[in-house]
Parts: sequence; structure tokens; C-alpha cells
Amino acid sequence: MAWRAAAEEVRAHLVALRGGAPFLSPSDAWQLVQWLENGVSVGDVLLALERAAEARRRQRGRTPLTLGAAKRHLGKPAYPRATAWRAAPEPTVAGEPPLAPIARALRGQEADGSGAAEDLATALERIEERDAEAERQAIAAIRTFVETRWLSLGEPRRDALRSRAREDLGDLLALVDEPTGLALVEETARDLFRQSYPWLTVASVRSFLA
Repeated sequence: MAWRAAAEEVRAHLVALRGGAPFLSPSDAWQLVQWLENGVSVGDVLLALERAAEARRRQRGRTPLTLGAAKRHLGKPAYPRATAWRAAPEPTVAGEPPLAPIARALRGQEADGSGAAEDLATALERIEERDAEAERQAIAAIRTFVETRWLSLGEPRRDALRSRAREDLGDLLALVDEPTGLALVEETARDLFRQSYPWLTVASVRSFLA
């Protein structure tokens, strides 16, 4: 994958996780160049970002998510399938596409017939290979779906999630400046939303494509 395309994949994933500025900071860009020069795959970077986001939720980090925060999560062994996702059933039909279980779980949750959900489920079922390109396609489709659903919530529901985020962050917000606090609230609100789809993650995709 060309570096420009790789940088766009990472940028889009980071922004989807944290919200905020739609670009990589100079320090993030430098970190990504170092990784790409050393042969680190984009999929591994995206997985490390998601793990960093999960760790920050537990530890209540005081700064917005960056590639630097993902560095210590890079290269760790993949999660066991049982912990990579919590809702998708095991494949039961011989010869079905590898990501069919995630598609089934999505259709089961989005029972209102969401067009975005059906588009994603169909896209996942069309993926037959088990390689890096298949992983990239699946993650990109998932990212588009999650961002579409986030926007479709409407401002009142997004504000409700931000209010929950402020409650979760608690007195931590008094320890940071206002711009940082706003960034943390947005990141936490998006994280709360993504928890509705625990199997739409890099770890889940990777576990089924392994």
C-alpha cells in the first residue's frame, strides 16, 4: 500500500475514534512514517489504536488519543476470539464467508432495517479472502458505517452521549484545560456509542479472517 493511502487509513481511523481535527498532528505523522519505514502494517496500527482507546477508557487518560498512545500496544498478540467480540455467533453454515457471523449480528441488532446496516452486512458477506486487503476493506466499511450511524443520531442524542461522557470523566475535566476537556468528552462520547457494536472492531475482523 502506498504511504499516502496508508496515512489516510490511519488518519480516518484515528479521527473516527476520537473525533476532533481531521488530520494527523506533526508528531503523529512522524510516528506513522517511522512505523511504515520499519514495515509495520496499517492493520497493526489500527488494532493498536483501538487497544489504546480501550485502555484509555479504563485509565481515564488526560490527553486526547494519539498514535503515541498506541505505541505500547503495537505488536501484542491478537486477542483470543472469545474476547475479541461478544455478540457475533460462530459460523454454522459450511462454506459461508468468513465475516458472515458479524453480518448476522449486525442484522440482528439493527432490526429496524437500517440501510447503512444492510449495506455493511452485504459488504462483509462479499469478502471471501483472508488477507490484508480483505481486512482493509472490512475495516474501511465498518468505519464508514459507524461514522454514518454517529451522524444519523442527530445532535440531541449526540449531546446526551456527551453528557454521559462528562459524568464518566468526572473530576478529571477539572484537571485539564478547556480544549483538552472538550476533546476528551468527544472521544469518550464516541467510545460510548461504539460500545453498542462490540464486534465491529479490528480485533473482531482479524479473528474471523485468521
